[in-house]
Amino acid sequence: MIVVEGYMDVIALAAAGIPDAVAPLGTALTEHQIEMLWRHVETPILCFDGDAAGQRAAMRAISRALPLLRPAHSLRIVRLPEGLDPDDLIKARGPRALEQLLGEAKSLVEVLWEFERDATPLVTPEDKAGLKARLMAHVDTIQHPDIASLYRRALQDRYSEFAFPRREKTWQSRGAAGFQPRQARPGSSRFGPASFSAPSSPESITRLNTRYGQASGSRDALSAAVIAGLIRWPCLLPRHAEALARTPGLDPRFEILVECCGDTAALESDALTTILRDNGLDEPTVAEYAGLRFGFLIQGTEQEQAAAELAQAVDLLVERPVLEAALAQATARFESELSEAAFAEQQRLLKRKLEFDSRLRQMATRHAS
Repeated sequence: MIVVEGYMDVIALAAAGIPDAVAPLGTALTEHQIEMLWRHVETPILCFDGDAAGQRAAMRAISRALPLLRPAHSLRIVRLPEGLDPDDLIKARGPRALEQLLGEAKSLVEVLWEFERDATPLVTPEDKAGLKARLMAHVDTIQHPDIASLYRRALQDRYSEFAFPRREKTWQSRGAAGFQPRQARPGSSRFGPASFSAPSSPESITRLNTRYGQASGSRDALSAAVIAGLIRWPCLLPRHAEALARTPGLDPRFEILVECCGDTAALESDALTTILRDNGLDEPTVAEYAGLRFGFLIQGTEQEQAAAELAQAVDLLVERPVLEAALAQATARFESELSEAAFAEQQRLLKRKLEFDSRLRQMATRHAS
């Protein structure tokens, strides 16, 4: 089922042998019309005009669809060449050109990412933080919790690839074969120094902590809880390694854990603890995350439940620095401009920060009883 902007496009498609087309007849595509489409097909294709107005119409339709998304029901979107509508394209290039474009329709999440990425220039860190804030604002409108979590992860992954290019020192970039353990020193144990060089003095440990933000307070309860969860469930570490490696300013223990992903022998709880200790860093104590009753920290939790809750906690950990940076920027802008627009942006981000804190609080107290 193809959705076009006007009834003349429906007629043009039918004349070209593409009969399964509809149009909203003079209005933007509504929530009721999206539900009507889903009664016929699970994934209708939006094929709006290639001009700026057509792309805005597609984005409005996406915004209205997001709260309605449910399993197996979504939209796909075709972007026509600029300045052409379906009727023009068929006349200029023939029906096969349109059929080819329809076969290349993009997913809703991909179009959402591309639209927001291209909406404004992204030159400064503040610009990039604004992109993340806009993406997460869209995710917050999705009512279905599983779909919202999957969209959050998909958009965060795309954002991380864009905003935080891979560093040479991370485990992903150490050659085509992936992680390569460092050469063992004589007398070193199987774990720890055999794969990682431990700091040689208290001064070097201090430099390590300062370099990765420990001195600035990045060792917080949420970070400690996630680290403890990864140590408790080492088989889940590879799922989150890339997102953690691309997030700046995290607890220094994350980098050590991420580097362990290339060594299967290290993906055991005792081994991870030993490797941290050999690098001058300790396993989190219960006191570090006191009050956070995540399921993945509780004895007897099933692996499937632990995996789901740990993924949510990592999402929060990755989202937090970007949200805080965007809020700081908005506050500074309001203090300098004192404009209504700056105030509205600050309030929107304050609301998101409160929602973030609420999500963390709900997760952390879910198992308190």
